[in-house]
Amino acid sequence: MADSPGTGTPAPRRVNVTFSPPTPNGDLHLGHLAGPVLNSDICARSQKVLGHDVAFATSTDDNQTYVVTTAERLGVTPEALIQDALDSVTKSLELAGVDVDLFERPDDDYTAFVRSFFTRLWEHGAFDLREVELPYDPDSGEYKAEAFVTGLCPTCLAHARAGVCEACGLYNLPGALLPVSDTASALPRRAVSIWVLDLERHRSLITNWYRTTDVQLRPDLAKVVADTLAGRLPYIPLTYPTTWGITVEWDGPGIQPQAINAWPEIYVGHLYWMQQARLDTGAEYDELVQFIGIDNGFYNAFVYVTLALLAARHGMPVHLPRTRTLTNQYYMLEGRKFSTSKGDVRWARDYLESVGRDRARFVLALTSPELQRAEFSEPIAADTIAARFDTPLATIAEGLGALTGRHVDTTPSPWWDAALQASRRRFEDAYRLENFSVRRAAEAVALHLEVLALRCARIQLDDASDVCGALRFLWALRTLAWPVTPDLAEHISAAFAGPSTVGKAPLLADLAVTPENSFRGLTVPAAPLTAAP
Repeated sequence: MADSPGTGTPAPRRVNVTFSPPTPNGDLHLGHLAGPVLNSDICARSQKVLGHDVAFATSTDDNQTYVVTTAERLGVTPEALIQDALDSVTKSLELAGVDVDLFERPDDDYTAFVRSFFTRLWEHGAFDLREVELPYDPDSGEYKAEAFVTGLCPTCLAHARAGVCEACGLYNLPGALLPVSDTASALPRRAVSIWVLDLERHRSLITNWYRTTDVQLRPDLAKVVADTLAGRLPYIPLTYPTTWGITVEWDGPGIQPQAINAWPEIYVGHLYWMQQARLDTGAEYDELVQFIGIDNGFYNAFVYVTLALLAARHGMPVHLPRTRTLTNQYYMLEGRKFSTSKGDVRWARDYLESVGRDRARFVLALTSPELQRAEFSEPIAADTIAARFDTPLATIAEGLGALTGRHVDTTPSPWWDAALQASRRRFEDAYRLENFSVRRAAEAVALHLEVLALRCARIQLDDASDVCGALRFLWALRTLAWPVTPDLAEHISAAFAGPSTVGKAPLLADLAVTPENSFRGLTVPAAPLTAAP
């Protein structure tokens, strides 16, 4: 990262942040929130604190076949399900303080953009027409794929749906699952011609990308890449013989249109929504940071990379910025993966309403499954919140009460200065994209509170450097903790009658700037911390 001339500090960068578009078949559960959703929000906020120009956008994933299967199970229309999910997820994002610039659902302009993108690649010969065998329902006359097909993964034998196995993260074709009785995988198979992206044909393009990039993958995604590259790369269906989704007429007049596979579509959706968020169809940016569950890792690592490289090769207006795909493992609920379709959920909105936004963000970040599976236990979460968030805050509010009316107008003592520098380094390390970690960020919040709480009782009221050091240490948390606990940052602003942080990031570059007003006391309400009006 280049430095600004004469400052020695990193120059501002244009960073785009996104997370996997939620399938609109229900509200967000804690697995979603603790994984890609909260991770991406803390990342976007942290990059703003670091002074970067950030765009943060995504949409609902309307064209997934999961929408159809869920609607059938619930006895509603897909459109009604999508709209209800959009409303629910939007409210949950707001309640969680996920400050996304744009969260929409696909519309006509989006559909035209996606269809044009894939059609242009098709015209350049990027895809192959191939006859494949898909499960076929003779009663309905329909081919079955993706969410309609369940069975056992041919690689690891876990229960899986067609596409990608959630257990091992590797790809499987709809007809490759080991059949399980009474499911679409047990239907007879019938040959049909579809358009595919043959990854093996583009192997050199893919391997060169990974050979030249300086971005280090997280271990779970690195394993998916290594395991996949060790064998012949699969072909990925680009279209399916169905009318659900965005249809294309590549097979000529009189031939039934096929629909674009919703998984490859996600990449093009990211392009579209980021352009909308920046209000500039040609906006260039330095870095793309994508947050996904490991079950989406294969598509990001192979399909999206290949589509981007092919588009650039054929002169399409696609930028190839440094791309970071940050995966997370599964959040477990009493030993089971959170799953909307299986009913294994703790709804994010219910939990947020019961414990409060900052408390939920703090404990979910602290236990986020970013590198390995993590278990959510409500009693343990409550104990963690009490011990590492509520109790220190209450101690701080009471202990600093004696400093009401004092100003930060003296150089802090060496002890406080050393403590602040150490805490700042912890936060900066957690927020740096090269090794970004919400767990380390939440741990930094907890340790900052712990240090201040332990020191409160020993502040020398007649020592201005000690008083100013304590107040400055609290004031710094307004900036350092804003990405993780934005409401706490706003309460600290109010304690000094400082500028509001709602919707406006306090900058790390301004950390040395002391508050103009005297300390008025930190109010820690007994009820869950909520956003200031």
